[in-house]
Amino acid sequence: MTSTAALILAAIGTVGCVSLGDDLNEVSLWEAQLTPDAGHPDLAGQAAAFSRSDGTSVGISIEGAEPGAAHAWGLRLGSCADPRQQIGSDTDYPALSVIDAGTAETETHLGLQLSVTGSYHVDVRVSAAEPSRVACGDLVMIDRDSLYASGGLM
Repeated sequence: MTSTAALILAAIGTVGCVSLGDDLNEVSLWEAQLTPDAGHPDLAGQAAAFSRSDGTSVGISIEGAEPGAAHAWGLRLGSCADPRQQIGSDTDYPALSVIDAGTAETETHLGLQLSVTGSYHVDVRVSAAEPSRVACGDLVMIDRDSLYASGGLM
C-alpha cells in the first residue's frame, strides 16, 4: 500500500467508516506531495484528505525534519504559489512533533466539506510562533476508481 493510501485510510478512520448508505459521489479524496522550502532541502512528506458532507479529515506525515521540532501546519485555500486563508484556526491542527528519526505524523478533522472545484494546499511552517514555510504541497483530487484499482482502498 502506498503511503498516500495509508494516510487516506488514517483520515477515514478519524471520522469512522464510510457507510454503505453514503452517496460516494459526495465523497472526495485528495493527496499532496510536500515540496521542501530551499532552507529545508531534506524534508519530504505527503498529506491526504477525505472529505464528505459531515467534514474533512486530513492526515500528514513528514520525514527528514530536525528531531525535537514541532512544526505547525494547516490546510489552506489556493495553491502553494498563490496561498490564501487557512481553513479553520491554528488550534484545529495538532503540531507535527518530530521524533528522533526525523519523522512526524498527525491528523485532524475539520467541520466542513471541500468543494470538488476548489483549490487547496497544505502548508508546513517552522512552528506556531514562526510562520516561515518549510514545505508545501498542492492538494489534487484522487480518482477513486484508480485508487480502488491500485489496491489502495477495498
